[in-house]
Amino acid sequence: MTWKPGLRVMTASDRTEWQEWSKARKLESQRERRRLHPRIDYYPSKAAQALIEARAGCFVGGDYSSVIDALLLAGAGEFPE
Repeated sequence: MTWKPGLRVMTASDRTEWQEWSKARKLESQRERRRLHPRIDYYPSKAAQALIEARAGCFVGGDYSSVIDALLLAGAGEFPE
């Protein structure tokens, strides 16, 4: 391997090595992101969906994730920061 991160891509083999490195880096970044931010698939009932949509909007904290967090914390007797 002749190409290393930080060097210019000059030859066809450099480009191939850069592409392999780039792909590996993206995959590692995605694994780290998923480790830090686990995804939870959630399909609310019609009543829960109506409650979420009533509190959602185009303002800070109005996205579905923030609304669901606030509802969960309120239901547990805690309040969002």
